[in-house]
Amino acid sequence: MKWRAEPVPDAERAAAAAAFLDGQEITRTQCVQCYSEIAGVNGRYACGNCGWVNPWTEGHKPLPTAEDDVPAPESPAG
Repeated sequence: MKWRAEPVPDAERAAAAAAFLDGQEITRTQCVQCYSEIAGVNGRYACGNCGWVNPWTEGHKPLPTAEDDVPAPESPAG
């Protein structure tokens, strides 16, 4: 098995990732269907016990738009 080093992001990409993560908040609540304690990100939840999911509109922050999405870098062939 060959070991491969992970690519090191450039400073601009690292700064963008850090800015994105700063805006994320891990939140907790009780599942409304099975009453398990569940965690989510920015008020959006999915229960791993029963499959309940809250509506996306109940989140604490707006979801990113398609314009916010950046294309993934091309991976080197190999």
